[in-house]
Amino acid sequence: MSGGGVRRLLLCLALLFCLPLGGCALFFGPPEPAGPSEAPEATPFPLPSPPEPVQGPGYPDVPVFFDGLLSGKGYLVEDTLYLSPASVCALFGEELETTVSADGVLMTGDGLELYAITGLEYIRANSRYFYTPLGWFETGGRVYLPADAVERLLGVRVLYQEGGEKAEIAGGGIVFPEGGEDYYERSFPTEDLFWLSHIINAEAKDEPLAGMIGVGNVVLNRVASDRFPDTVYDVVYDREYAVQFEPILGGGVLDEPEELPVIAACLCLEGYNTVGSSLFFANPDKGISPWFEEDLTPTVTIGLHHFYVN
Repeated sequence: MSGGGVRRLLLCLALLFCLPLGGCALFFGPPEPAGPSEAPEATPFPLPSPPEPVQGPGYPDVPVFFDGLLSGKGYLVEDTLYLSPASVCALFGEELETTVSADGVLMTGDGLELYAITGLEYIRANSRYFYTPLGWFETGGRVYLPADAVERLLGVRVLYQEGGEKAEIAGGGIVFPEGGEDYYERSFPTEDLFWLSHIINAEAKDEPLAGMIGVGNVVLNRVASDRFPDTVYDVVYDREYAVQFEPILGGGVLDEPEELPVIAACLCLEGYNTVGSSLFFANPDKGISPWFEEDLTPTVTIGLHHFYVN
């Protein structure tokens, strides 16, 4: 065998022994030392979050029946029954569209436009005012109002006794309240709203809304009584025994009323009452005649005013 053949034979034998042990390292040198292994970056897989549990308002439930059938539920808030106007409308085939925001709620339907502003003790519907001292709340996509407001707004009757185990909706259909921007001017003597709002402003503009309504109630209770004059103006300016309202002397009754006293006057004309049959009120901080303590019976205290009847 020639020298070239021998060299080729030795090369083939070397390949047979070296490839299993390291292969081409014999020809290309040792491989670069491997660095520390790095785990591939994990790609997060978005698992669906469990749905948030529906939170109730934390008030006791009251089952609501319609035509003898269980049809929904209301809630008790400080012994006041609250119902969903939209749910009640649905029982009669009517729809209310409800929009809730941080500022309040808007409800609209065929014949109703209602605004309820967060934190206020009244709502406005069809340009009229409705007293809701405990406010409103939303749960489960529904807005809830006091049952008496629902009755006035929808023209239905709610049969419920305080402390009862159920409520029942009665009525032949939905009747939304008559309204309009000039509703109070059309529905009541203009001078009644004028003087009622002025005396409320003069006597109670710094009082809570319930106290403002109470002052208006005293004036209207006197109008209805045989012992006092027959109009708001005449009651305000009554001097049969003495001046009845201090702002008459100082002229404060003529000051332009602020917005809330005007709303309070409207609520009084709507029939809301916070002091019952009271005919008198006084602020003890300004002094009370001994006659008040001797001959009158206290009824309620609201803000700085004590109310009385005799």
